[in-house]
Amino acid sequence: MSPLDPRERDLVKCEDMRIHAERAREFLGTCALEGFLKDDLLQAAVIRCVEVVGEAARHVSDETRRRDPDIPWSLIIGMRNVLIHNYGVVDPERVYGVVTDHLPALISRIGDLIAALEADVGWQNR
Repeated sequence: MSPLDPRERDLVKCEDMRIHAERAREFLGTCALEGFLKDDLLQAAVIRCVEVVGEAARHVSDETRRRDPDIPWSLIIGMRNVLIHNYGVVDPERVYGVVTDHLPALISRIGDLIAALEADVGWQNR
């Protein structure tokens, strides 16, 4: 198998972002903050998804990031860093807020970027 070209790699990473952002939203569902705070398993699942979104964003090239500067790339990566490196200070209320308040817009924006990247590399929507 040959390595992906940089645009294809960015497409795969953006798709990882979309998949895990959607998964975090699905896991959370209609759960209110109070329920989220009481459910350690749900917190772990949602936090892991947010980590993967940030890890994937970290590997998207600067060129692709510039194509949509309205995606808060540095904030997404920064959240990943906090979650990965500072387990003792993870604020579940903040994670809940990110998932409920910010991921819907990210899912929409990253979907548009994915479509543009698919057109660039000639990949069909799967």
